Amino acid sequence: MYRVVDGISVYMKGERAHQAIVFIHGFPFDHTLWDEVIAALSDRYYCISYDIRGVGSSAVGTGQFTMEGYVDDLEHLISALELVDPILCGFSMGGYIALRAHERFNTRLKALILANTTTLSDNDEAKLKRAAAIKGIDEEGTEPFLENFFSVAFSEDYREKGARKIEEWKTKILYFSPIGIKGGLLAMLGRTDTMQSLKTTEIPVLLISGEEDRIISPDQMRKMAEGIKNSTFVSLDHCGHMSMLENAQGFIAALQSFLDQSL
Repeated sequence: MYRVVDGISVYMKGERAHQAIVFIHGFPFDHTLWDEVIAALSDRYYCISYDIRGVGSSAVGTGQFTMEGYVDDLEHLISALELVDPILCGFSMGGYIALRAHERFNTRLKALILANTTTLSDNDEAKLKRAAAIKGIDEEGTEPFLENFFSVAFSEDYREKGARKIEEWKTKILYFSPIGIKGGLLAMLGRTDTMQSLKTTEIPVLLISGEEDRIISPDQMRKMAEGIKNSTFVSLDHCGHMSMLENAQGFIAALQSFLDQSL
């Protein structure tokens, strides 16, 4: 099923009576990042994915995005679909959205799944890199930015074995509005630290990393997990930052095990 909520394209699969899981993709991808995961889970769960504002088929608007605005979109989506105690599953920037949503309305969540993400806000060096990326997109377009990003997002092994899939993603993203992509960079640049609320959360939290992640290291995510009392940490072999693509079977197995034990 498909519907639009305040300019956000939303996709639903599975039985509405089942436990709802909202999948939040990373930057600069779209909801189809979750296709293989949702295909494996939708027989037992009500799976919702959506295109974050500015990418995919969601509205672009001015491109002056903030993390708060992204969370507003998520909250409106949950309300419009009348989801009760949903589970949030966020990858990378989607994790930043899920983490801030947890701060704002954690009592309305059943569980939290965080993949290849961090609670930390950008330090000055990272802010300058994002500013430089925005300038580069203005001057040279999206393609050079993507080439640089993909060179670190995917492991060397997957860049060879999954070259065709990577090229498909590149082609798709190049159709997205540069305004929306720059807006995502702005939102990440301005986000806040979200660790404090995780230290006191009562809901179960799954953290998934990739052993070869060069963007957010498994050690960094392992340290996050140590600060959460009801957490499960999984580091997947043979993958970098894009864990649900590079090791889909391991990613799905980690989700299924967590859901079976936590619900």
